[in-house]
Amino acid sequence: MNEPIEGYIEIEFPTEEVARVVYESVRIEHETVPYRRTRASFTLNGRKIRLEFKATDNSALRGTLNSYLRWIKVALDSIDL
Repeated sequence: MNEPIEGYIEIEFPTEEVARVVYESVRIEHETVPYRRTRASFTLNGRKIRLEFKATDNSALRGTLNSYLRWIKVALDSIDL
């Protein structure tokens, strides 16, 4: 078995309010979508959101990151409406 792939992404937003709105929007998805091959932690700290992950393979990692980044983009786009 290969070693898991581990890492993190940290995104800084213009204000704490924007970060909080994005976090709360994505948190719902984070808590309800089961991933079998990836473990993720999703945290808010001031103006920053941090996504930490551990995946069993590249494919699982790519799918998980694509999902989170898409959810974040949708949340940001809805703020701009």
